[in-house]
Amino acid sequence: MANEYIGASVFYFWANDINEKFVKSVTGLGVKNNATTDVRGVGYKGKILRQNTPGQVEYNNVTITLHYNGDRSIYDWYSKCSQDGQKRDWEKNRKEVSIVGYSQDKQIEVIRLDLASCFPVSYIAPEFDVTNSNLVTEVIEVAIESFEITQNQKQLPT
Repeated sequence: MANEYIGASVFYFWANDINEKFVKSVTGLGVKNNATTDVRGVGYKGKILRQNTPGQVEYNNVTITLHYNGDRSIYDWYSKCSQDGQKRDWEKNRKEVSIVGYSQDKQIEVIRLDLASCFPVSYIAPEFDVTNSNLVTEVIEVAIESFEITQNQKQLPT
């Protein structure tokens, strides 16, 4: 198992009570430390002394594209958090999201991305096009507070 490359298409998506969704892609997960440049002061002969310091950490929004099968759970999640003209309960409707990558033989969980306190910031409904033969998808973009990457290497139950 050591040094096995992970197939980008062998994964599972889970978000609290939303599971067993057929996910096409998960993109955008990342974090950035916005470094600042501070002037520490002025020294001998007026020399300005600068020092880069860590600034605010910024987490990217994550975009999840799912194959649509008539289940409204993704749209309903968005609506509970962001619908105009209604009470926006985004704080109580945050979800913990996990994306789990499996070994090539699909027997071992090799990587887990745990996203904390997610809430949807945008939703794209299924689109139809007579010239397109692909499956219909819906897209949700979620804001996250943090994420953690773990490697469990645990055998899955059969």
